Amino acid sequence: MYINKSKKTESDSYIGGKPAIPRGLSIPKSPNGSLMSFYFTLQFPEAHSLHGYTLSAFAATDDFNEDYTIPEMLKVPLLGATIPGNFLRDYQKYFAAFLFRNEEKVYVSDYPLRIAMTPLAFSHSEGRDVFGWAGDKPKWVLNDETPGHYKGATLDFLLQVYGEQSFPITDTAPAQQEMDIFGESKPRTKRNYILFNQNEVYFFGSKAGDFDDRVYIVTQCD
Repeated sequence: MYINKSKKTESDSYIGGKPAIPRGLSIPKSPNGSLMSFYFTLQFPEAHSLHGYTLSAFAATDDFNEDYTIPEMLKVPLLGATIPGNFLRDYQKYFAAFLFRNEEKVYVSDYPLRIAMTPLAFSHSEGRDVFGWAGDKPKWVLNDETPGHYKGATLDFLLQVYGEQSFPITDTAPAQQEMDIFGESKPRTKRNYILFNQNEVYFFGSKAGDFDDRVYIVTQCD
């Protein structure tokens, strides 16, 4: 299934707008204590293996750390890798990914909107403006890096976000911090945010475990 950007006025899956999080949780913060920006939420459709679940993704935009522009990678061959215990919680330093049941979903109304809201729609047809792919298998840019197990559970392929995505921001949103030519941080001049260096982003997940300990992310670029 393709994940297309849609012109619908309402959707359970969307970029930006009001964050959807599990009941009882708060908007995640970076190691420096700043609120992370809400990037997107997806409510998986009936045809998906994670039907009945929602994924919400956040990333730090007020802080920049050169060592964490993409999720930390395992130090072993990635194909079929057994992921060490607690890795999926511990590696979420400058980003956060919550995977939870739909009935546990709440919307945060007092969050300062940053990324402009764009509805998303799952479809078997490729639209004009495609956000990503949520078929049976990933479309790898490079070699297959499908993980094996985490805490004894197999990780299902959730989706991939296509590379070169940018996320338009609201007029009041602060500029994203990025690296300057001296290796320091500076405000991004373009009025949009990017995620994981605009790489191809692959999400895998499991129904087992806690909300914040279920999602494995790997990125690729050609």
